Amino acid sequence: MHKALGVGATNGTIFLGEGTRRSTFLKRKHLIQAHKEILMISATNELNETLHRMIRDDFDVLKKRKGIAFSIPFKKWEKPDGNRKRDDSLDRFEASHYCIMTVVDKGRHEDCITAARLAGAKGGTVIHGHGAGVPVDYYFPLAIEPQKDIVMIISTKDKVDSIREQISSELELDKPGTGILFVLPVIKTSGLLEDRAEERAETVV
Repeated sequence: MHKALGVGATNGTIFLGEGTRRSTFLKRKHLIQAHKEILMISATNELNETLHRMIRDDFDVLKKRKGIAFSIPFKKWEKPDGNRKRDDSLDRFEASHYCIMTVVDKGRHEDCITAARLAGAKGGTVIHGHGAGVPVDYYFPLAIEPQKDIVMIISTKDKVDSIREQISSELELDKPGTGILFVLPVIKTSGLLEDRAEERAETVV
């Protein structure tokens, strides 16, 4: 966050989460969880490029398990105005990667990651949260807010559909109350496997 402020960012939000990877020592059957910090920053297109350069240079994300960065396009919400032309710029671009977000009950994130791996995902990041709806077992004046796991997976465009379908099928997300899944486009990445391969190729050339 301090580095981001130094290159022009004005604010940010930090989430605590867990990274997931397979244990080779345990014959790849179990997930190893490592504490992670997720930093979310709003940025202009120019600042976005600057932040990616800073992250690549200062945090070695092109090295294995040093972290990743990705950018998701957002459009500022404005009150409808009859004189204002609709901005459909976000509808036209082609994303090479997508962020698959799955919200399930606490403890089901391993099932989600396992299902995603079957469809070709490399891993994911888990953020813990809680639901805001009123649960079935609600007794006034005590409302129990169910804890949730939010699983974030970055996928290439060619794998996103199969990963989404595998997660939905294995976790039975078509049934009420089992969870939700949504997909966000990604317009720039740093630190993914393909980014490291691209960097090595440019270095050789």
